[in-house]
Amino acid sequence: VADVGQGQAVVVRTAHHVLLYDAGPRYSHDMDAGQRVVVPLLQSFDARLDRLVLSHRDADHTGGAQSVLAQHPHADVLGSLPSRAALAQRKGYRDCEAGQSWVWDGVLFEVLHPTSAGPSRATSNAWSCVLRVRTASSSLLLSGDIEAREEAELVQRLGASLQTDVLLVPHHGSRTSSTALWLDAVKPRVAWVQAGYRNRFGHPATEVMARYAARNIRVLETARCGAIQWSSAQPDQMICERDKRRRYWHHMSM
Repeated sequence: VADVGQGQAVVVRTAHHVLLYDAGPRYSHDMDAGQRVVVPLLQSFDARLDRLVLSHRDADHTGGAQSVLAQHPHADVLGSLPSRAALAQRKGYRDCEAGQSWVWDGVLFEVLHPTSAGPSRATSNAWSCVLRVRTASSSLLLSGDIEAREEAELVQRLGASLQTDVLLVPHHGSRTSSTALWLDAVKPRVAWVQAGYRNRFGHPATEVMARYAARNIRVLETARCGAIQWSSAQPDQMICERDKRRRYWHHMSM
């Protein structure tokens, strides 16, 4: 889970393939999370990007996409973007649609939302591409910016099969998402919040975090952790980059 500030970008690696779920925000007219965070992160793995999934059109999810694709031009793109968007015109682009799936190195990737009929609301958040990643022993649910209505629709359609080990908290922990109905169906052991430190939206909302706490779901926030590392081989172990690279003053006891 990359630390991109107020935005979203998650790198998923299998034995021989790499997927990027969202590409983070644009910081200014000449700087974005793609060039500053994601591309260097991929370089540190010596990784070739195979697929970029853009959950929806909002700039905090797509702002770094062009920079990433400039360095990885052979990657294909799967997304929930308007047909007029420049990225949707790219060769190899496909719309996200529930039922799509593929297997890389024994790892199953499944698109759960939106359906071919589209969401019941016309907002960009409602179109978020929800992706589940499953290995033989664990699972991860990447939920974009879906909100309460989309959560309810997914629960109605998929029920208990939504249960997962790790959940990327919908909509950065906004009060519009993470309903009790959703959390009781998904039942994650761990949840990740990608949001900027002291962001102007108040993400994650206090009442939302209370719902996670009431269910004993462990929550990690990039605003506190920095980047987060997780391996399906050790599903109970999470590594916070800021703990891994602590400054000397963080070791001082007062």
